[in-house]
Amino acid sequence: MFTLTVSVVAATTVIAGSCEMTSQNETVDPADEKQALRRAATKTRKILFEQQIHAAMAIADHADRLLDQFGRGIYAAYLPIRSELSPLPLVARLADSSVQTAMPITPAPGNPLDFRLWAPGDKLDDGPYDTKQPSASAPVCAPDVILAPMLAFDSACWRLGYGGGFYDRSIGGLRQTGHKVVTIGVAFSGQQVEQVPTGPFDMALDAVLTPDGLIMPA
Repeated sequence: MFTLTVSVVAATTVIAGSCEMTSQNETVDPADEKQALRRAATKTRKILFEQQIHAAMAIADHADRLLDQFGRGIYAAYLPIRSELSPLPLVARLADSSVQTAMPITPAPGNPLDFRLWAPGDKLDDGPYDTKQPSASAPVCAPDVILAPMLAFDSACWRLGYGGGFYDRSIGGLRQTGHKVVTIGVAFSGQQVEQVPTGPFDMALDAVLTPDGLIMPA
């Protein structure tokens, strides 16, 4: 137990230290700073994923808190890849509570995500980047709550993603139509860093859901 705790803390410290050093240099391009943090955050998330094998079930236990806080609209999640914390037990818990759930279809680069209604047991097709996604014949929807994967987050709920901009474009596009959407990041608690570098098109999350509970912006 002692060894596990030390390794998680050490990995998290690497991310925080990297972010602190670059944030002190105002001449650093945010894109370069983000890429440096992505490398460190990817390593840390992999460690957390391997150690916290019950984390996905732990976030599912917070389903009632989500519904109390954000209502019973359409909840869009994601099909996890690599070391992403899986939201699938949470999606199943929401679906069992008669909440509509959805998943994104990944578009060509430069475009927003296309959300389709999907529940556990529904058909999945092969998607880009070795992913799975709902069938193109599934009903299109505009989610009320988006559960998004990420590499890191900070106390203000800024999210570090993969650099494709899919979620920022999707959220921005929905809000431009007047649709109110809540965005919640899904992460291990150890993915939190001191500060996520941000650019002009980045959007802060409304909250972050971890196995320990819901984090609201400081």
